[in-house]
Amino acid sequence: MEVARVTSGPKETKLRTLFLKYLAAFCLGTIGLALLLSLIFVGLLFTGAVLPADYAEKQVQEAKSRLMAGQELQLDAPSALYQYAKYTVDGRLLEHSLSTKQSETAWKRMEGGQAKGYSFLYHYTKVTHGQEVYIFRYSLAAQFNLEPLRRLMPSAELAFFVLFCILFLLQAVLLASSFGRKLARKMSGLQEATQRIQEQELDFSIQYSGIAEIDQVLRSMDQMRDALKSSLEQQWNLERRRRAQISALAHDVKTPLTIVRGNVELLSETEQSDEQREYTEYIAQSARQMEAYIKTLIEITNTETAASYQPVNLDLKEFIHALEVQMQALAAVKELSVAVHFVGELPDEFYADPVLLERALMNVIANAMDHAPAKSKITLSVEALGDRIQFRVTDEGPGFSPEALKYATEQFYMGDPSRRSNGHYGMGLYITQFVAQLHGGELHLANSQVTGGGEVMMEVPVRG
Repeated sequence: MEVARVTSGPKETKLRTLFLKYLAAFCLGTIGLALLLSLIFVGLLFTGAVLPADYAEKQVQEAKSRLMAGQELQLDAPSALYQYAKYTVDGRLLEHSLSTKQSETAWKRMEGGQAKGYSFLYHYTKVTHGQEVYIFRYSLAAQFNLEPLRRLMPSAELAFFVLFCILFLLQAVLLASSFGRKLARKMSGLQEATQRIQEQELDFSIQYSGIAEIDQVLRSMDQMRDALKSSLEQQWNLERRRRAQISALAHDVKTPLTIVRGNVELLSETEQSDEQREYTEYIAQSARQMEAYIKTLIEITNTETAASYQPVNLDLKEFIHALEVQMQALAAVKELSVAVHFVGELPDEFYADPVLLERALMNVIANAMDHAPAKSKITLSVEALGDRIQFRVTDEGPGFSPEALKYATEQFYMGDPSRRSNGHYGMGLYITQFVAQLHGGELHLANSQVTGGGEVMMEVPVRG
């Protein structure tokens, strides 16, 4: 397997440099925004769309001068930027554009000899003309010339400040979003490399991000990938050699073992004493057990070879029928009954290797029959679970021990030593689990809450 080298990347930039660029852009944008709004404000002042801060004060001075000259005033003119209240000299309210309460407050504030006064946000001017007293209230703030805008936003300066804050926050959000997207793009190569190495897919090119800190991590990951490739190749080679050695040894041992068994059978046909016949039987039994061990080793080697996995589209009902026929045959010998149940709406076909799957399920079924008491029942349930099919085998035996539930799928595990004499070598559930995983499925062991016996569930996908 050839691993691609790291491709040459762009000139590297420090992460802090990238951050400082965005910070500088943010600062310059803020300054530019402030200058732009200031220029717009000045332009509106110049065109008269915004009235200067002392415009209301000038209106009050003009009204005061006209009153002192004895001229009539239209105090409630729409263009007036002030509000007023007219009183008698003893404080009785005659007319007003202020509210009644505001008029009372204005009188109390200007009560006395002062001609001018101030409270929060507002200035007051008092004018006495004959038997009438006028109090004007105004604010020293720039205001819009148009009355609808003035009513909506009494202070043009405050309106521009609020607009600045909104644009300031919008700029911050946009720049932060842009920085986040750019950093995510720079990190995408790191994320891709991590995912591929995790999946042991080592044939890919690592792309530089242009960020020094990220590229440093990428170079370290490239070195780790080379080390992982070397380690995996070594493991694969060792595994291949191990399987080849086991297979070769098993086949090599079969020949002398066949000769031994053949000669023992010939020897057993000769005239022997009782003691000699007993020894000959020991040798024959041991030869048969050794043959069974060798057969199991060959089966393990063949099953764990990926080339043995040959899935096709299977007719589900035909496959279950074939299993049921074998179950009936085994059950007849052991005086057991068999039940097959279908649960849910099962698909007509599913994708699997018929040989491996049948071997795996028959391992489970045979194991259940070996541990089931005479005249009990073995149940095979087939259920559709979304995009998977579950095969559930339940017996009425003693069930799995806590230790067996934990270790029964490991190679050569035999919780009960007597299983060896029954032809078991601790490989049935191990092979079944391997076949399930080869199909992309799972194997689960439990004890049935209904029968109390063992319950083995094998799930495989409907589609590969």
